[in-house]
Amino acid sequence: MMALDLNLLRVFDALMETRSVTRAARQLGLTQPAVSHALARLRRVMDDPLFLRQQSGLQPTARAEEIAGGVRRGLAQFQAALAPTAFEPARADRTFTLAASPYFCHLMVPALVAHVRQVAPGVSLRIVPSGEAVVTLLDHGTADLALGAAMSLPERIVVEPFYEEQMVWIAAPDNPVVTQRLPLAAIDPAARITITPGGPAPLPGFPAGIGATAQADLGDWRTTPTVPSRITVYESQTAVALVARTDLVARVSARIAAPAVARGDVVVLDGVDEEVRIPIALIWHARQRADQGLAWLRATIRAL
Repeated sequence: MMALDLNLLRVFDALMETRSVTRAARQLGLTQPAVSHALARLRRVMDDPLFLRQQSGLQPTARAEEIAGGVRRGLAQFQAALAPTAFEPARADRTFTLAASPYFCHLMVPALVAHVRQVAPGVSLRIVPSGEAVVTLLDHGTADLALGAAMSLPERIVVEPFYEEQMVWIAAPDNPVVTQRLPLAAIDPAARITITPGGPAPLPGFPAGIGATAQADLGDWRTTPTVPSRITVYESQTAVALVARTDLVARVSARIAAPAVARGDVVVLDGVDEEVRIPIALIWHARQRADQGLAWLRATIRAL
């Protein structure tokens, strides 16, 4: 077998992520011919096509799928081994990948991006959907950090308590449930908006994913209407906008609802159901304990 150099492994990892020679070249700062040449060398070394051209892009072979996780972990370990022990944000040149649902993208990511641009101009942030299994994301190094509900996960995954999110029912001010002070039981289940996160699969150990399948992003997975909702949306901000303009109701996080409540677009229905609080956590892999850059990122998120 020919000797493999690190650059070939980097090309393989980029092709697995992008499924495109063009996008892999852009990501690596190489030319397309250079990536094609590296792929040809990889095929000779591995004695396998590795990627097959399809209309949707490059499709990895079974052999490529088999080695992908090990290659990514090896690259991450190599990078960590060569990384300096001290992390200086102002001088750092690094990319962090954060797995987050629309809830976190709306509430936290803008402040994080603004802060990072100010104090660490050489640091890049990649925000990826959190629909894939969080354990797989972290095991493979596809994400450096995830934000989600604090649930039981394997010991190698660190679940660091962050805060608690309160879930509230909301309705428009002129909704009969508000003007007539109707109990929740009187609300037609079909008038309750269902909010379901996108993505191919729920996260293991989470209530149907980092989002929820009942009434809201990070919503109450314990209270599912007996009659299916007629309105289903992808994220909580859409639900808030719908509630403000219709006779529908929804259960959303108090933080997501707060701006609309302050404007008078919606009101919180007090005492209509048992209080639900969702514990939120920073979720990361135990192998990253010594990574000063990721320690800085976690501390930055907590502070913000």
